[in-house]
Amino acid sequence: MKEELKGVLTNMELTLSEEKTKITHITEGFTFLGYRIIRAIGETGKMVPKVLVPESAIKKFRHKIREVTAPNTSKESVRAKIMALNSVTRGWCNYYRCTSSPSQTFSKLNPEVYWGMAHWLGKKYQRRIPAVIRKFGKDNTFRTPSAKLVMPDDIKAKKRLVKAWHNPYTAKEEIVREKLLALQDLWSGNEYRREWQDLREEVIILKGTACHICGIELHSSEVEVDHIIPRKKFKDTKEADRMKHLQPICSSCHRVKTKTDLGVLSRMR
Repeated sequence: MKEELKGVLTNMELTLSEEKTKITHITEGFTFLGYRIIRAIGETGKMVPKVLVPESAIKKFRHKIREVTAPNTSKESVRAKIMALNSVTRGWCNYYRCTSSPSQTFSKLNPEVYWGMAHWLGKKYQRRIPAVIRKFGKDNTFRTPSAKLVMPDDIKAKKRLVKAWHNPYTAKEEIVREKLLALQDLWSGNEYRREWQDLREEVIILKGTACHICGIELHSSEVEVDHIIPRKKFKDTKEADRMKHLQPICSSCHRVKTKTDLGVLSRMR
């Protein structure tokens, strides 16, 4: 019995070993570092190597876009959602921009990003798609005053190097391993405080970019939004976030004011 069991285990080990060392012909193609590498007929009619985007990678991208634009995330701010989608699109497309004819693949993914964002906006504002497009749509994308949704075909193809290049695997120095693109690790738009990015944008539009304490003029990216009365003093957080209780402020004044406010609150306790 022991000898039979030993024989079965040995056969299983041999089978696993064969699977690990299986050799694939280049015309059948293989996947390496997230790319599909294959030898096929090129534009000139000759057999050439091609680096393609695998279907599995396209499927993962679609799933990530649907995850970011899920209906249950409609309480997040529009600007944060656009930033999250842009990070996914830029990261994925830049990873595959050196493949063979990537623009064809990118163009096919445009509807996924565009309509995913359109339906998310419709859910957030309880509006039909035509009304959403009229409010946010422009030049086949969506915009807010400070953010623009990047479409996959906005990322241009990059020609692959066909000349000889330095191979780190045959050199003496330490090998630096390539990192695979991990879509699941990218930010999906979740905010520490919901809709804060939209609120910040509205404060800048209505109250300008000058610091309300020292008066210095700031770039829109440098503006910080401050609660005139400390937020912890409000029982209703919605009342705290009303426009009359907010002001644009520089980072230096914000730090000083926050320190003062915390001191006052600690004495009250």
